[in-house]
Amino acid sequence: EMQAHDPTIGPPEAADRLAKFIRTEVSKDPRQAVLPRTALISSGLVDSFSLIKVLAFIEDEFGIVIPDEAATAQAMDSIELILQLMDIYAGDGPNG
Repeated sequence: EMQAHDPTIGPPEAADRLAKFIRTEVSKDPRQAVLPRTALISSGLVDSFSLIKVLAFIEDEFGIVIPDEAATAQAMDSIELILQLMDIYAGDGPNG
């Protein structure tokens, strides 16, 4: 039932866990499917203020801290984009 095998970066189940969290905790319409490229903020599905919850979830679940200045509504407008951010800050390496 899971044929989402695009080469998503980050922890293997990260996309699924993020999608579930966003759909159940922050989406204004829980019936709307949250796919990797579903527009979240720009579509109005998720309030940009709710991104704080998403950031907290990422920190709790994956131990990745995304700095506020990077966590813009544009940079977090889809699961795919959020995963890219997670990938950048996962190492906290010098590739900023």
